[in-house]
Amino acid sequence: MDRFFLGVMVSAVLLLIVAADLLVNGPGLQEPTAYAARVLPSTGAIIR
Repeated sequence: MDRFFLGVMVSAVLLLIVAADLLVNGPGLQEPTAYAARVLPSTGAIIR
């Protein structure tokens, strides 16, 4: 029961963070694919 409660609380906090981000930035300003495309090549160079 404690693990279930902890899971619900963590999920609720993550949902609140996402909702606050959408309220501040708006849904149209986020570009996750463009951000991933900029980050992945640099991390690939660091790993090699």
